[in-house]
Amino acid sequence: METTRGSSGPDRGSEALTRRKFVVMAGSAVVAVSVGAGTAEAAAGPASGQGGKVKTAGRTSALNRAKAPTGKWLAGDTHVHDDHSSDGSGPRQTSHQALPGNLPVGDQIAQGEKAGLDFMPLTDHRTYDQVWDPQWKSSELLLIPGEEANGSPHAIVLGNVDVIVDGANPPGSAAFRHVQQSVWDAHAQGAVWSQAHPDDGEYTPATGPNANASVQGADLAEVLNVSTGPDEQVEYAENRWNAGFRFGVAAASDCHFRELWDVDAPGTPTTHVFAAERSVLGILDGFRSGRTTVAQNTSGPFLTIEADADGDGVFEAIGGDEVVVADRKLPKKATLRVKVRGGKGTTVHVYAAPGRTAGPIASYRPQRANESYELPLVLKGRDHGWFRAEARSPGSPSGSDADPNLPDQLRGATSPIFVSVGAPAVPRPEIPLPAADTADDKAELVTGDLGAFAGFSDVAVVGDVTHIVAEVHEDHASKVVYRRIDGRGRISKSVTLSGRSATARFPRIAADSEDVWVVWQDEQGKEQPHRPVILLAHSANGGSSFKAADKISKGKGRAVHPALALVGGHPLVAWSDNSGGAFDVYAQIVGVDKAAVNISAAGKVTGPGVPGDARSPRYPASLFPAVAVHAGRHAVISWQDDRYDPDPLWTGHTPPAGEPAGGGTDPDNWQVLASVRKAPGRGWGTPVQVSKVSDRSDRHPGLTVDEDGTFVAIWESGALQSSGSNLQLRAGRSTDGGLTWTAFENVGLDADAMSQRAKLGVDPDGTVRAVWYDSRSADWRWKIFTATLDGRKGWSQATQVSHRGNGTWPALHRGVVVFTSDRGATRTQRDETQQVFRAKLV
Repeated sequence: METTRGSSGPDRGSEALTRRKFVVMAGSAVVAVSVGAGTAEAAAGPASGQGGKVKTAGRTSALNRAKAPTGKWLAGDTHVHDDHSSDGSGPRQTSHQALPGNLPVGDQIAQGEKAGLDFMPLTDHRTYDQVWDPQWKSSELLLIPGEEANGSPHAIVLGNVDVIVDGANPPGSAAFRHVQQSVWDAHAQGAVWSQAHPDDGEYTPATGPNANASVQGADLAEVLNVSTGPDEQVEYAENRWNAGFRFGVAAASDCHFRELWDVDAPGTPTTHVFAAERSVLGILDGFRSGRTTVAQNTSGPFLTIEADADGDGVFEAIGGDEVVVADRKLPKKATLRVKVRGGKGTTVHVYAAPGRTAGPIASYRPQRANESYELPLVLKGRDHGWFRAEARSPGSPSGSDADPNLPDQLRGATSPIFVSVGAPAVPRPEIPLPAADTADDKAELVTGDLGAFAGFSDVAVVGDVTHIVAEVHEDHASKVVYRRIDGRGRISKSVTLSGRSATARFPRIAADSEDVWVVWQDEQGKEQPHRPVILLAHSANGGSSFKAADKISKGKGRAVHPALALVGGHPLVAWSDNSGGAFDVYAQIVGVDKAAVNISAAGKVTGPGVPGDARSPRYPASLFPAVAVHAGRHAVISWQDDRYDPDPLWTGHTPPAGEPAGGGTDPDNWQVLASVRKAPGRGWGTPVQVSKVSDRSDRHPGLTVDEDGTFVAIWESGALQSSGSNLQLRAGRSTDGGLTWTAFENVGLDADAMSQRAKLGVDPDGTVRAVWYDSRSADWRWKIFTATLDGRKGWSQATQVSHRGNGTWPALHRGVVVFTSDRGATRTQRDETQQVFRAKLV
């Protein structure tokens, strides 16, 4: 969360850190209660069965065969800052961002390690730059990529690929339109979207929920963010649960200040998540299911709630799960069970819908370190109810806006168990979503199951055969799958190229005749620390079978986001790698080059900075490469690069002495650069500027070359403004092989729309075509759009390609587009469905 500053003086003490004013007033954030054991052990028993009357965590379980869920409780934080937030440290906040920072990434991670956390993200304001920091690494805890997104209200996004850009609403739209689109954007990446401090963006006790509270699809909401008012946060959550919204709870230290680590460090408070696997994807899946509970710190009080809805003695549901029963009359032995560890000195209350306004249905005072309570599970007067537990005690305020005179401050809380009769609850927002477009766009399902994630697809067309790869999530694992569609439209069975790895991501494909090449990044099951490598697999028989993948990258850092093209029948692979400190682009023609070459380092200035200023290191990043090859010989690689920014990877700007600060949380001046290799036996040229502007943030390039050898680049361009401004698409051309580039041209421009993640290709008739996803549709959903380039007239008007549901993350080859869509989803919440579809544009 960002701050309210009471003074501009740079010499104020810790009292100036107004986000943590309660710490100064109370003198301690630790309550006067006895605390006991740490993280709870995993629940025992086999995995949930499938079949009949009870649905738990999105699955259906027969009442007489339901099993207790299996997994482990992992402790972490979901909301932590560092100096990549412009206000991410004490000196920065108390000086209006004029002073150096004192909270580097490594120090904040070390505090999470010291607290014994299992996982932690760094969620800096409207930036992903912290993930590109060389210090973003840990061998002791799982680092979750993420950010604190959006201008207002804020949201925590975990597991995203890059920054979620918060655009502007078109005139006349409901106020929350841009927020809803950020939810859909996050889910299209397989990411989790959580409402940050909802008492400061969605709700006030005096006025109730505002327009932003109508957002559907949130996975979590903070109920114990100590920077504001936890009681109001709980009020908001209960209000939404009573209106049919279904999400779990989160806690947040929202930590900005090393000066307050003794009372407010990462993990204080703690979010516990019940995860099937100790992995990034296992944790994200736990969040998606709402299987969370929160506590004032890692020691407790640790609360869990379970339900035995059929009275058979097996507790088949835990907090966060949805249980669907045939009628309100449950078996006499239907039972709720609440467990508490480290709860001595607190009072444990159990609530049923509508919640605290009706008083608890049971209260307990733990006398031992570990206690368990059982009470009848009874549905009264409603078809959609819920049950949850919380712990309270006297002592220090639970948050900076909490009433210090309250005798019962919040210390811990579970996610509810949601119980519905007949069918799961449907949200009843104050402002409904517009009716979804149902027009038939003729797109065909390629891969992906209902209720699961498939995305980040790519396509290669050879003759009448279409080769497709995608990232698929299954059983808490991420794998790379391949499918082939022949000229008669027959699709092959899915082939998993990544073997038994659970961490394969972002595949790319290229094909020529019978040769099919697929590249992807893979951590090979090892995420502590994160060290993904680049793997390349080959089929010599048109995709009928693939040889085992070869490791292409050789560095000891993180090798990410590969790109692929063919040079004389050999695969040209490019990727970003931080083995040398900063992320640079490496390239190798496999079978021609002995080793990969760093093609982006020339002209880049890096340095470790100076002691006493966490924001002084300079590690400009070269990211998201794209590749195009002409006539099987002449290769160009483009990428985004922030070397021209005054302080690369740091939002805002620290001014020279005596000058005012500027930039706030504005993004870096990213530019698109390129390097040229004229033939396989030649070297790569010095990077040249493609986008060449100093007042924009140009990112995520796409690249192609037409039959005459003209290279075309496209990218998304945004104002140097952190939120409230839409991304536009710009393109440039090079007629000299990539050495020089024309001034930009707008592509598909609509000032009221957000256009992003463009890709380029050449149609069978030689026409250059762009595809992207865009927010301009009447039903608010993201749609795939396309435009074509005429060498004399320029770019055509944008044409809509997809209609049903959200369409995102397109890829293009020879007039065939593949994209991710949630059109198969049956609910607007708690439905992870993202599938890959194919459409022919010519």
